[in-house]
Amino acid sequence: MTNPLYLFFWEDSEFRGRAYAIIAVAGMLYATTRTMVFHRPERQVAVELFVLILVLNSAAVAMNYLRSRESFLLKTTDKGTVTDWPYLGGWHFLRGRKSVPLRTSRLSLNVRYGGLAACLILLSAPRLRISKVQAAIVNQRLERAASSIEPDKAPGLTSNELKTRFQKIASIASTSTQYKISANPDLVEKVKNSLEVTLKAVNPGREDVRRSGVAAFVAIVAYARFNSVLIAVNAPTVLLPHGETGNYMLSQVPLKDGAVWWQGSAQGSAIFAIPDQSLGAVFPISHSSVVFNAVNFDAFGMRRAFVETDNESQVVIMNATIEGATQKLDAIVWFNVKFKDSQIIYAGEPLYLGDVTFENCQFQFGSDTESQKVLAQIQTAGNQPVTLVSGL
Repeated sequence: MTNPLYLFFWEDSEFRGRAYAIIAVAGMLYATTRTMVFHRPERQVAVELFVLILVLNSAAVAMNYLRSRESFLLKTTDKGTVTDWPYLGGWHFLRGRKSVPLRTSRLSLNVRYGGLAACLILLSAPRLRISKVQAAIVNQRLERAASSIEPDKAPGLTSNELKTRFQKIASIASTSTQYKISANPDLVEKVKNSLEVTLKAVNPGREDVRRSGVAAFVAIVAYARFNSVLIAVNAPTVLLPHGETGNYMLSQVPLKDGAVWWQGSAQGSAIFAIPDQSLGAVFPISHSSVVFNAVNFDAFGMRRAFVETDNESQVVIMNATIEGATQKLDAIVWFNVKFKDSQIIYAGEPLYLGDVTFENCQFQFGSDTESQKVLAQIQTAGNQPVTLVSGL
């Protein structure tokens, strides 16, 4: 009997072609499902796909071997018998005195090795295509979201319909941020502008509808700033592993003219400020796009600021606890943040709060109408999360 590997890769090109086609389709479906439905990292999917291809190829070789072996072991019947008399490299089936060769195909070396090239291309598919597919889907959803809340359409919607559309926008932004999916900046800006104009024009009467709209606006602003970091060329990610304690003591880290993502560990990473008020903020930011995710901050009660930024930077701080600091809220997107025992400063500049809690904090707010309006909302909420945007 012919070696099964030789038979599969050199003799039975028809079966091999069908096997490669099935393996390619199965691999693409598997990679797409694992990445887009289960949101597994691309490197993990690439390894899983490599193993899947090896298993499926091995199964195809075994199936072809068993199929050929079954034909080979056929015994003599009244109609004929199987023999290994060679004829153009194939097997023969004798019908009476007539020899009929079983069909085999001979293809060029380029075609025979085409399967290997297809497998290599398939293995690189998650890296080359899945991110683009995800971005295309997000872009499509953003395009529909923008058209669904256009100011000329919103007045004709019921409160429940409007609330549902606001929640959908918040979901798109939050999911894309969580799984680091980039999108077309123009589309993100279009959704943000449509949402802002709609909230100002419609002014929903029901408080839950308005709260949903404001939450969607904060989420889309956070995503817009996050997106600018994602699409920046060579934007680094600073990982803060948990280590023994998950704590890091810093003096000052100026961030200027760039884009960077600071990422804490799942167990929780905290930055402790060296207690010297003369040093100013631990992170002075200028002309930059910066995201802090799961990075907690403790100023040891010495009132140093976590972040200080200009009006030309895009800063997002999310999933964090800030303690013992003196912090300005202006021009920063705060998302799922808890302030404890801190002094909070605000003077009427752009403000974005999404599920922000203030516990035992002191407030130094301006006397202008907007500042006093924000202060009243924070004080009314007490220790409950606050979601609001200045000017809306």
